[in-house]
Amino acid sequence: MSLWTKFGCFLTGWSYETLSQCSQASRSHLSKYTSALIILILIWSVTGFCFAQRYIGLPAWECALVSLFFITIVVMIERQIILTSSRSFWMLGFRAMIALVMAIVGSTIFDQTMFGKDIDKQMTNIIEAQVAELTAQRVHIIDEKLMAVHTELDSINKVNSALQEEVNNNPFIIQTSVTNSQNKVLMPDGTFQTVINPSVTKNQVPNPKLSTIEANNKTIERLQNQEQTWVEKKQSVEEDVRRECKDSVGFLEELEAMWTIITTRRLAGGFYLVFFILLMSLELFVVVSKMVDGECDYDAAIKGAQQVRMAQFRQAFNRATCSV
Repeated sequence: MSLWTKFGCFLTGWSYETLSQCSQASRSHLSKYTSALIILILIWSVTGFCFAQRYIGLPAWECALVSLFFITIVVMIERQIILTSSRSFWMLGFRAMIALVMAIVGSTIFDQTMFGKDIDKQMTNIIEAQVAELTAQRVHIIDEKLMAVHTELDSINKVNSALQEEVNNNPFIIQTSVTNSQNKVLMPDGTFQTVINPSVTKNQVPNPKLSTIEANNKTIERLQNQEQTWVEKKQSVEEDVRRECKDSVGFLEELEAMWTIITTRRLAGGFYLVFFILLMSLELFVVVSKMVDGECDYDAAIKGAQQVRMAQFRQAFNRATCSV
């Protein structure tokens, strides 16, 4: 057999040994399934890579792993149809539901990539609206902080002014200290009596309120630094908010932007619809082929092998029952 046939067996899960005993019709069926799977693999590999690169921000090799993960899911889903021997309406309905979901997801990711520049333009308007709202909120908070700092500064400055005026009027104060000394005095009766002699000392010292003024000055310096910090934040708040909004753009925000584009522009909406129908058709290609095509000899061989094996099991079971 050719490499294409071997690759098709690997991809679809068909038995290479069973197929080698079948006719060319079975190989034709395998070629159709393999071609359909390759188309889906190419589409979903690109979809997974773009999704990981644009919205998760992974490096190229990790994007390739995500792409491989998408491919594995698609192949496993299609094998559920290809390897099913019987045909039923429920199988078609369930696969159609999966195809609908996959077509929506795939077309959305593809369109968000293809409409990237248009989405960026739309996101610019959205970001500017967010920046205006968030800037107003943060400026209001900064103004409240500045008002609180100003209030505290005014209060401390008033206290310092009063203290400074008092210190200017009385730069020094008289500090009085009393020291007691004990002396023993001989009394007329020959006994000694302890006599306490107090001594008063007066010293001129700087006004102690100077230390309070110095502590207040340090507090004023700290508050002035805080005021300068808040003023600088207020000056750069708009740029900071715009940078944060640009860095935090996610999948849902771009999805809303894309929805706005395809609902307000007929050409974009028509293109999305066409691409959605294309993906939907490709997703249903395998199951429709399975439902429409007649049974090939490979399917007959699989069913026949199953019937033979079941008959062997029943005979073995009957012999075991009779011997008992």
